[in-house]
Amino acid sequence: MPHKKHPVIILGGGPAGACTAIYLLRRGIKPVIVERDAFPRYHVGESLTGATALALKELGLGPAIEAQNYPLKHGATFYGPDGKNEFWVPLVRRDENENQVPNYTWNVLRSTFDKVLFDAALERGAEWIKATAVAPIRKDDAVIGLTIRTPGGATENLHSDVLIDASGWATFLANHRVTGPKIPGNSDKQIALFTLFAGGIRDNGPELCKQPGNTLLFYQKKHHWAWFIPVTHELTSVGVVFRTDYFKQAGLSKEDMMLRECRQMTPALSVRLPDLTPQEPIYAAANFSYRVMNYSGQGFVCIGDAHRFTDPIFAYGVFFGIQEGEFATDVIAKLLSGEIRTNGNPFADFEKLCDEGNDVVEDVIGVLWEFPLAFQRIFTWRDRVRSLDILSGRIYGERAATNPARIAIRRLMASKEAALQAEREMALLKRTALATVCANMLARGMILVKLFDELV
Repeated sequence: MPHKKHPVIILGGGPAGACTAIYLLRRGIKPVIVERDAFPRYHVGESLTGATALALKELGLGPAIEAQNYPLKHGATFYGPDGKNEFWVPLVRRDENENQVPNYTWNVLRSTFDKVLFDAALERGAEWIKATAVAPIRKDDAVIGLTIRTPGGATENLHSDVLIDASGWATFLANHRVTGPKIPGNSDKQIALFTLFAGGIRDNGPELCKQPGNTLLFYQKKHHWAWFIPVTHELTSVGVVFRTDYFKQAGLSKEDMMLRECRQMTPALSVRLPDLTPQEPIYAAANFSYRVMNYSGQGFVCIGDAHRFTDPIFAYGVFFGIQEGEFATDVIAKLLSGEIRTNGNPFADFEKLCDEGNDVVEDVIGVLWEFPLAFQRIFTWRDRVRSLDILSGRIYGERAATNPARIAIRRLMASKEAALQAEREMALLKRTALATVCANMLARGMILVKLFDELV
């Protein structure tokens, strides 16, 4: 009996998978979502970008999200080392006349937020198969389906025209070596500790920069920072991020380390946390920065965190998952209709476009860590309007490539990359020279030994 083939299987029912399912349904394509867990479930990543809110509203999800009564985020305040030199970065968008105007988004409790999106995908026609993904089904270089394990322990094969990996940090296809290699990112070898606290002290003024739902970010030094994200009217997500070697040197449990950092990292944070009683377990995430190469091909494509995660500081994870789901849907619709016919990778242009956007964000984060004063000047003074366009999601195509703020940021990172390359070349030169000296000394030693033997 011939097996049933699904046009699209989506692995993962988080925001990327759920929204991609909705995009596909709008194009008349009924997807199957393979998701092991029932919702609601725990997940970190509560702060959304303004562009994410616009995408969710365009998908018709705005009313359902508003009904959750999440805190409204109008931007973020950055605090410098020791809580000094704070500056405000607002959320903006472009209106129908291309004028830059204020925008807002939500800070969400991911357990309920993810359920809203997942339920919407099912209500609109997506099929859910509750199962664990075991392995991709391959034929030569193509992916033709997915092997799953049901809750009862049975193994089944599902066949598809396209398998979308929306598995997030699990990077399912990369781990099964369908894609290119998974390589560490620039923010690798870090650990984030996070939990929820009650009674956090929030801003409460009439200006947008003093609204209680805004995100607060505390920069102490390179790769050492903290977040303060209101997720309900009572609970605040707090996380501290630092190098793994800093954690090891402290010799503390993750619970004690979390509480120590909340008390001591910066007074700007500690003053906002009068009650350090965790309202849930203290979670840890380590080595979260990575990039997967060649993440699409015949019969498969990875979206969002399934192929790249740079750094959580600007909260782009959900945005990339949703935006790349829309990009992938356009290719899939053309592929299934026969408009795209190729023996190569039908997602090659998709992959190039996604890399463009990720590269822009990676450079923005890189400038924050490597050139913090230049970052502040670009985003609050010199290129304020254009830099806010970048943070509003205008990171693709010609308008990103010609953005003066983007050009300035790329120039700064290019200078850093050149300096690092020069350091590597100098280190290699020194090693080569040392090896030559050692070889010469060894040769001379052998000659002396030979002369000594002859004399004896």
